[in-house]
Amino acid sequence: MSFLPRLHLFEIADQPWCPHKAIEYAQLCLTHCWNLRLPPVAKVSSAVVACEVLADNFPDLSSFTFVDLGSGAGGPSATFEKLLNARLRAQHLPPAQFLLTDLNPHPREWAALTKQQENISYISEPVDASKCGRLVPQNRKECRMFNIAFHHFDDPLAVPMLRSAIESADAFIIFELTARDLSSMLILPGLILIACQYTLLRFWRSPLHLIFTFVLPLAPLLMVFDGFVSIMRCRTSDELHDLVRRTDAPGLENWEFRSGKSPVMYPTTNVHWFMGVKKTAK
Repeated sequence: MSFLPRLHLFEIADQPWCPHKAIEYAQLCLTHCWNLRLPPVAKVSSAVVACEVLADNFPDLSSFTFVDLGSGAGGPSATFEKLLNARLRAQHLPPAQFLLTDLNPHPREWAALTKQQENISYISEPVDASKCGRLVPQNRKECRMFNIAFHHFDDPLAVPMLRSAIESADAFIIFELTARDLSSMLILPGLILIACQYTLLRFWRSPLHLIFTFVLPLAPLLMVFDGFVSIMRCRTSDELHDLVRRTDAPGLENWEFRSGKSPVMYPTTNVHWFMGVKKTAK
């Protein structure tokens, strides 16, 4: 339950007029947020917590291919692959597979990633999550992932995306790092510091990035503005359940739906998740 109404406002990085460099920076900075640890208040990253959610809810991880819908420049899938498959190797089990897709694919970045991690592959053509069929072979289970991506889609797009997942896949999971609540609002000032930190870590040799971070601070403002809009776009578990019901997908009675909130850093940061799993895929 949220006391704030959901508002599908516009994010700057979603707009066709937004410069490619700004979109790329926002995507890379969000990936940095997934992997950020702040000891002693946050001993593990959001990516680690999300992997715990996956491991707890998918006991047969090796049989799954996790399809990242809306991968952007790569997102957290590379970290998920390392963490989950390290766990599986320790148990002497085969690795899980990861598949990167996007309506606006990034084959150059993805190709570089797959050279480093053999259990990651990608589809170089555009993939529309609202109308795509099955994306992995029948001998593997398909779990579609929306990593801080599902809030980008208003109901007319979100419903067919869920219907497509229910009709064609074996599971889906929606991860968000914010919710429509005051604790998430407290993250916004921190995004200024995170943007400054990331520029120094990744782009300290780039005069352009330094100027637009520290002289004309458009990069931090972009992260704060789009961060606020993301918070207002996020859905509660009840709202997501309602979207599932509105799909009218055949075989809906053969699915189980779960949701939760897993803490990362009290009181501001949590991994919010909502998943559907076909009963035969358990």
